[in-house]
Amino acid sequence: MNKNMKKMEIKTKNRNYPVIIGNSVLDLIYDLINQPGMYENLFIVVDENVFSLHEKYITNIFNETNKKIHFYKLKPGEHSKSFDGLETILSEMIEKKYGRDTLLISIGGGVTGDLSGFAASVYMRGIQVAHIPTTLLAAVDSAIGGKTGINFNNYKNILGTFYQPQFVIIDTKFISTLPKEEINSGVGELIKYAFLTNEIFYNYIYKNFDKIYSLEESVLNKIIYKSVLFKGSVISKDEFEGGLRKILNLGHTFAHAYESQTNYSLKHGEAVVMGIISALFLSYKKGLLSERRLKKFLKLPLRMKLSPEFVIRNYQSILKYMYGDKKNREGEIRFILLSGIGNLATDVKVNESDIHYAIEETVEVLS
Repeated sequence: MNKNMKKMEIKTKNRNYPVIIGNSVLDLIYDLINQPGMYENLFIVVDENVFSLHEKYITNIFNETNKKIHFYKLKPGEHSKSFDGLETILSEMIEKKYGRDTLLISIGGGVTGDLSGFAASVYMRGIQVAHIPTTLLAAVDSAIGGKTGINFNNYKNILGTFYQPQFVIIDTKFISTLPKEEINSGVGELIKYAFLTNEIFYNYIYKNFDKIYSLEESVLNKIIYKSVLFKGSVISKDEFEGGLRKILNLGHTFAHAYESQTNYSLKHGEAVVMGIISALFLSYKKGLLSERRLKKFLKLPLRMKLSPEFVIRNYQSILKYMYGDKKNREGEIRFILLSGIGNLATDVKVNESDIHYAIEETVEVLS
C-alpha cells in the first residue's frame, strides 16, 4: 500500500461515502464496485485529453472488473457543460441499453464531474455516480459534495442538482501530467480553502506554494486531504447550502460573472482567485477588514500566476451576470465576505457602487 495514501469518509444525510487519496490508487476501485448485487454495468465519461494520456492505465484497470463497460470520451472545456453535452451522454446511454443497474463514473476535471453527476441524477430518475477527479481543482473541490450542473444562457451552473457520489478516488498520478494552466486553476481553489480554514493551513499553503506547483507528492496529498476534510465537515452539517455551506462560495459571485463575461476563456480557478481579491476589497469597503489586514491577505492570491491579459471590459455585463447568481435573495446580489481567516459573513448585501469599487481595485492590483 502507498504509504502516502489517505482515506476518509464524507457523511451526508442520505449516505456516507469514501474518498481515497494517493498516487496510483485507481485499482482500489475493484473493492468498491465488486460487492454482490452492485453495478453490473459501468458507463465511464472520460475527458478526451485524460484518455489520450492515460488510456493504457485506465483501460487495464477497468478491463479487470468483469463488467459491461463503455467509455464515452468528452471534449474538454466549459462549452461541453451544456444541454447539448448532457443530451449526447443520455442518448448514448439509451442507445447502449444502460439500465438502472449502471454506475456512471466520471474521469476528468470539474466539467466532466459536474456534467456526469447531472446526467446520473436525471437518467431513469437517478442512477449511481462516482468520481475520479484528474485535476487539482476537481480533487480539492468540485468532486466532493454532490453539486452537479450545466451552464445555460451563459450563466454558470444555473441548472443542476445535489446528488452525492458513491465514492471518490483521487489518484494523483493523473494530476502529475497536468499542464501548468490547470495546476494554476487548482491553486485558485486551494487559496479559497486557505482563507476558509485556519491560520495553520493558510501558512502551510503560503510556505509550500512553490512545492504545490512542482507537485511534490507529500505536499500534494496533504493539501488535498486537508481541503477535502474541511469541505466534508461543512457538507455534513449543511448538505444543501441552506446556511454554513455558503462559505464555500467565497469569491464565486465575482468569479462566475468574470467567467461568463469572458465566455469561459478564463479558467475557473483563476476566476475564483480574482473573485477572492475582489471580495477582499469589498470586505474592506464594508468595514470588515482593516487596511493592514487587506494588504496582508492580498499577498497570497497575488502569488498566483494570473492571466495578465484579464481586463474588465464591460462593468454592466458583469453586473447582469451577478443579478442572475444562484446565491441572490429577494432580487439582491449577496456576497460571502470575510473579517479574518476562518471568519466569514454570508448573504451580505452591498450596493452597486461598492461592487464597482471592488472590481476597479481588482483590475488595478492585477495590472
